[in-house]
Amino acid sequence: MRTILVFVSISVLAAAHACCAQQEAAAAQCSVKYATDSQLLFGDVFEACKSGCQPRTDDWSQGCNPAVVPNPLRYGTCRPSQTQLVLRHLSGQGDFAAMSRFSPCTLHQHLKGRTLWLVGDSLMKNYYLALRCFLLDFWDHAKGECAPTPDPALHRAIYQAADTNISSVLGSNVITDVPRCLHLVSGGRVCWVHCVRGEEFAGTDPQAPGLLPLLQSSGVAKGRDVFFVNFGRWHYFNCLGLQEDTYRKSLHQLGEFYQATRSSFPNLIFKVSSHDHTACQQGQQAARAIKDKCVPVSEGAYPLTLGRTVASIGEQVLSRYGVPLINTYNATVALHLGHIFHPLGEVQDCLHYCSPGIPEYDMWGMFKAMQALSIKPLEPQTAGVTAAADAAAATAAADEAAAAAAAEPAAQACVPVTDTIPPPGWSYYYDSKFRRGGSAAGGGDVAQMRQDEWDVLV
Repeated sequence: MRTILVFVSISVLAAAHACCAQQEAAAAQCSVKYATDSQLLFGDVFEACKSGCQPRTDDWSQGCNPAVVPNPLRYGTCRPSQTQLVLRHLSGQGDFAAMSRFSPCTLHQHLKGRTLWLVGDSLMKNYYLALRCFLLDFWDHAKGECAPTPDPALHRAIYQAADTNISSVLGSNVITDVPRCLHLVSGGRVCWVHCVRGEEFAGTDPQAPGLLPLLQSSGVAKGRDVFFVNFGRWHYFNCLGLQEDTYRKSLHQLGEFYQATRSSFPNLIFKVSSHDHTACQQGQQAARAIKDKCVPVSEGAYPLTLGRTVASIGEQVLSRYGVPLINTYNATVALHLGHIFHPLGEVQDCLHYCSPGIPEYDMWGMFKAMQALSIKPLEPQTAGVTAAADAAAATAAADEAAAAAAAEPAAQACVPVTDTIPPPGWSYYYDSKFRRGGSAAGGGDVAQMRQDEWDVLV
């Protein structure tokens, strides 16, 4: 069984020492150099780069400038005091020193020649944006974001497998983002696929295949790739109770799919959702979200057992199938001030966490899970190899890296993705709302619609 619970560590110090050694080696080989006294994971990448840097004047980089708050080029930037609050909260953890030294050089080394697939809802989108900033100097800003495949029909099929026409429990719909990827400068990709409902992840209906089966069967994803996925209860926040049925069913479906495909696609990691600090009003027949600020758990008027139950259901179900997972839920319970402030005022989004903050902490958790699963760099590591077994392993790694490099030109042809809005014919919901005489057709305001969606949540 390969269940990886990051919050349970057999030897935190041993793991930290191993990570530190790897980071020192990666830094020595890295084409990008950073100031050595920097907290790179938590926002210093923008200022700390000394050589080999991508430009800092383009919009891609300016969107990662932590000094600009709110940042007009990126939703969800933390205020400096929020980042410091998260760091103080995490400082008591046994691997905090190793986390503080975590470098994009190390993560980039593990991603060369493979694709990291980030699949999930708006929480995972925030994670993608955080990762895009952490790896700021390791992807080609001139290319920007690219389609996961140069085949337009397959790109559309991936979108439609991830999309949903079903309304949430709050009656809101989603405008699913167009899938897109960053091409890493030394080969490899980071791809973001927006998928809000667990039911869409692993469905096996040939007429309407789930997203993961399509990515794998189409050849867009390779066996060496890493899938980092998350889904929750999509808008079933605290005030609505547990409502676990569809969540549990989707977890079982994902577990069954992983068992059936793990021999070919072993590198799947599920992330348990962080704590939701959406508070409720008491004394009313129908509980409603408080829409002004995030408050401590003790003041939220909801049972803490809700969030813990959601986390434990994920562990209980997926552990039956050996699905690796990380659970950083407990670390987020006390961080009600770590959430996003709305750019137009003091109202907080009590579901999504700002960055640099918890998304970066999850990044560290993902890397530790990769280490625990022995997901290693693909390029051969021949220095110091003396044993025959090590030599054979190095040869195998070299062969795999060579195969990846040979496939690179065709697989990584960049078809630019310059808009998150789906093209005509991709989304029934979007077309009916904005293109086919719907209520917003001929002048609908997509930005306002997404603002309305945010208002429903907060």
